[in-house]
Amino acid sequence: MLQHMRNPTTQFITLLVGALSSVMVGGCSYHSAGQGDAPGGYRWQSLYRQDVQSVAVEIFTSKDFHQGVEFKLTRAIAQQIEASTPYKVVSRDRADTILEGQLTSVHIDPISSDRHTSIPQEQLVTLRVNFIWKDLRTGKILAQRKGYEQATTYYPTLGEGEFVGEQQAVERLALGIVQELQADW
Repeated sequence: MLQHMRNPTTQFITLLVGALSSVMVGGCSYHSAGQGDAPGGYRWQSLYRQDVQSVAVEIFTSKDFHQGVEFKLTRAIAQQIEASTPYKVVSRDRADTILEGQLTSVHIDPISSDRHTSIPQEQLVTLRVNFIWKDLRTGKILAQRKGYEQATTYYPTLGEGEFVGEQQAVERLALGIVQELQADW
């Protein structure tokens, strides 16, 4: 009597097909919002408010002597809202909500200096703002932060000027402010 010998590769493939078949027969389930309660109470929902469709972004005012940073910040916030939220940026007379703010300070501090020349090697730019997001239909304050700040570093010795540091800080601050527009958990 001949004994049938299988090679190890054939045995592996047979086991793999068997395992996949049992998983497929067992089935999988997917629960999303609107199809009842999912196991464990989880559900899919937007991070942003469903009752808001549009935002008017007023030009931020400034208490600091660094000119133009408030305009860069306002533009960056509007772009970030359009890019990463379901909200549309519109004029105040057509908006559901309004975002207003004030740039309270811009600080540029050296972090490290060349030990021979004292030329700054790395500098820290810190922007601080106060802002308020208000529903124009009801007057309700949706979000408000005082002393909200963002910092970033830049390297003057690598050819990065103050403009580069300010722009990076503005973009990071705009992202942080827009994340604050998310719905309450």
